[in-house]
Parts: sequence; C-alpha cells; structure tokens
Amino acid sequence: MSVFEIKNCKKSFNDIKVLDDISFKVDEGEVVSIIGSSGSGKTTLLRICTFLEFMDDGTLTYLDDSIVKSIDGKASYIGQKDLSLDALNKNKDLTRIKGYFGLVFQNFNLFPHWTVLKNVTDAPIYVQKRDKNEVIEKAFIYLKKMGLESKAYCYPCELSGGQQQRVAIARALCLEPKIIYFDEPTSALDPELTSEILKVIKELASEKRTMVIVTHEMSFARDVADRVIFMDNGVIVEEGNAYDLITNPKKDRTKKFLMKYDG
Repeated sequence: MSVFEIKNCKKSFNDIKVLDDISFKVDEGEVVSIIGSSGSGKTTLLRICTFLEFMDDGTLTYLDDSIVKSIDGKASYIGQKDLSLDALNKNKDLTRIKGYFGLVFQNFNLFPHWTVLKNVTDAPIYVQKRDKNEVIEKAFIYLKKMGLESKAYCYPCELSGGQQQRVAIARALCLEPKIIYFDEPTSALDPELTSEILKVIKELASEKRTMVIVTHEMSFARDVADRVIFMDNGVIVEEGNAYDLITNPKKDRTKKFLMKYDG
C-alpha cells in the first residue's frame, strides 16, 4: 500500500528552478534514502512533503487523501486559497493530514524552554487532541526506547547533541505517524554521536517503519534503505535498490557523486 506519493513536483525561488518534475512514492514499511550534493533540492523536497514549503505545480497524496492537485499548470492545495504557512495552520484539512507524518530536523528544533517530556507530548495533546494520559504513557515508552527515560524532566540545554536528536526522534514517534521524514539527522553531530543516531534509525527500520531519510551517509543508505533516490540540480537522476545503486550506479553523474565516498 502506498503511504505517500508525489508526482510532477515543480518548485522555483525567484525564477530559479529548484525542483523540476519530481515524482516518487513510498510504500508502507519501506525505507527510502534521498542522496545528492548540497543544493540538489533534497531538503526543499522534504519541506514540500511536510508542508513547510508549497510546490508550484504537481500532485501530492497521503494514503487516500489527495492533498494537492494540478489545475491549469498550478498546484491547488485542498481547502487552501492563500498559500502561506499562517493560512496552513488554520486549515483543518491540512492540520489533520499533518498527523500522517513526523519530521526529524538536522538541528533538532526542540523548544529550549520546554522539558523533554513537554517537547515530546505537546503536539499529540494540543494538535492531535489525544488523551493526555495516553500520550504521556506513550512518550515514556518512546523515551525509554531512546534511552532517555531518566531525562524526561530535563531541558534541551542539559543534553548532548545526540540526546537532543533522540528526543526529536521520540517526538516524531509519539505522533504515531504513518511515515517519518529525516532531514540529514546526523549533520550537526560529531562522528561518535552520528553512529549513535544511525543505530537508532536502523532499529526503527528493522521494525518496518515507513521512513524517508535525506542523508550523506552512503554506507548507511546502502545497508538500511530499501531504495535510494539520487538527486542533482533539482531532478531525480537515478533511483533503485539501495545496495545496487550505491555499489553499482548506472548513470555517470551518480558514479561521479559516489566516487567521493568510501565504504
């Protein structure tokens, strides 16, 4: 079953084309890694998938919900005439659909004045309107899974970078999402902490959680992802089985990119 699908996505900033006719889908239980040089459009694509940016044209579907349709060469968002983030926050349809996914940022994006527990539970309680006791119980389950149960009442400044990223992952899990997006989750971490976070994500993959991971960790993409998408200059150059694409790419541009990486 397809959890997410985007077709013919186009996006420009000030007449500079950033995404050009991007199409891919993610099936339930599948792990997809998106790789490519800085500036290739990976993060912009993830931001469009999670409504932090709006596409100019294309279609977008979560499960059976068709959120974006293409009408006369322009993206039309469900119930949304004003394409602004402020209007998005008032759109009940899109707020409901945002419950389908969780997002883990490269720089954690925790609220510094909130405890770990409040960071993890606030959205499920106040956005998803779930039972407070049930959410707190779930939060402790996920914090324990991340090895952070004892840090529930600490503040982000009291945690290491790796611990903060694990809180961010627990926060995403507590939303009970259908799909989790990771935007270069290790780029702000040193090598030791990078290994720690990659191990956590690998464990989530073994549980058959549906995930899309933007990463520069090629060996991780090869060993953990089911499928890899290589982007360059706003287009998908090559995609396929993760192991095959990383170890034996077909396109010259992909080969050139991967020559920089060992392992």
